Amino acid sequence: MFIFKRGNGYYYVAFIDKNGRRKHMSTKEKRKSDALKFLANFEAEKKKRDRLDIIPKTLREFRFEFLIYSERTHTEKTTKVYKTTFRYLLEYFENRPLHEISKLDIRTYLDYRLSKTSVFAARKDLINLKASFNYALEKKYVRENPCLGIKQFKIPEKQPLYLSKVEYEQLLKVIDEKPFRNLVAIAANTGLRQMELLNLTWKQINLENKTIILDNHQHLTKSKRVRSIPMNDTVYNILNRKSNIINPHSKVFGFEGRYIDSKISHRFKDYIKKANLNPKYHFHSLRHTFASWLVQSGVNIYIVSKLLGHANIQTTEIYSHLRRDDLQLAVNNI
Repeated sequence: MFIFKRGNGYYYVAFIDKNGRRKHMSTKEKRKSDALKFLANFEAEKKKRDRLDIIPKTLREFRFEFLIYSERTHTEKTTKVYKTTFRYLLEYFENRPLHEISKLDIRTYLDYRLSKTSVFAARKDLINLKASFNYALEKKYVRENPCLGIKQFKIPEKQPLYLSKVEYEQLLKVIDEKPFRNLVAIAANTGLRQMELLNLTWKQINLENKTIILDNHQHLTKSKRVRSIPMNDTVYNILNRKSNIINPHSKVFGFEGRYIDSKISHRFKDYIKKANLNPKYHFHSLRHTFASWLVQSGVNIYIVSKLLGHANIQTTEIYSHLRRDDLQLAVNNI
């Protein structure tokens, strides 16, 4: 909001209305000092009107509403993370009116969280708060998103854990449940996330074209983008053998009805232990394994990014250290 002078000698106020459109209004003043007084009064009046436009909501009321929305639109795992964020938020702010939480409040809260937990948890809190306040903004519970402009925490770079080819074969040998062995093999050969695999239906499998289509109908992908994953021979042979069950809407991995998130993680850990492998490996390590093998075999990092469904290639660059040949060739040119 500011004042400007027109050719007729009068000062005008430029401002943004509640619909986001730029407007201007005459101050009916020719002297700048008088126009500035008008601006101060105008700003105060506008803030008062804006407050009247807000639908009052306490933090506890908002939490209840947002989590219902999350259960409808997000995965069970995502909703669980939102619940954690709101639990700590309510402990800190108690039941404060939502529109009274400022950017400074959020900064102070995040600093507090950082002092009590890891940078990863504080980082996740900020991501969740930005998304939930965007929802509040759409519902007119707040005038602005207090998280906007707050820089994300930098996390220390660490290399992803992935299985070597020998370790992978060692793992498959100890998995005595064929459906679970198939799940592990397809995870390592497609890079699909756990929930993408568990929600996969036969309708998304095109054996003729050797592709798997993530279309956001059965399950929202993390990037919310449609993604096509080509099958290699290992994946094709597993799915082709299973395809005689074909019911387009049935789950590809319907072992014991439906996998449960924690059940898969625990079972995978049990087999890792049985194979005498690094206990730090978890199911997501299979996605890292897929990416790492591709990079090591010389596949361009851009293509790897596309196959993984990353929205930003910077996310994929954690695997770039595995490709040392290009660096060696570069320095040999000196």
